[in-house]
Amino acid sequence: MTETRVEVFANCAGLLTRMGFTARAEAAYKDARQPRPVVALVTDAPEMLVGYAVAMVAEDPQAHLPTRSAKVPRVALGKAGDPQFAWF
Repeated sequence: MTETRVEVFANCAGLLTRMGFTARAEAAYKDARQPRPVVALVTDAPEMLVGYAVAMVAEDPQAHLPTRSAKVPRVALGKAGDPQFAWF
């Protein structure tokens, strides 16, 4: 049984969080450039670690590797930290 993209991104978020990054999976991410909601992984982890996390948690990583990203505004404005990106 193949897992869904939501399950893979949720597991990636858990792995990246345990590695010390901020990460969450959003089942209906939407921004100005993305007209329809998509499943996204929102994190401050570098691109290489996002790919690594997908490869570690997915049965078929190639099907779930994100192809695009967009910078995400912080939930708590004025809070210091690395910039976050949504990967979808």
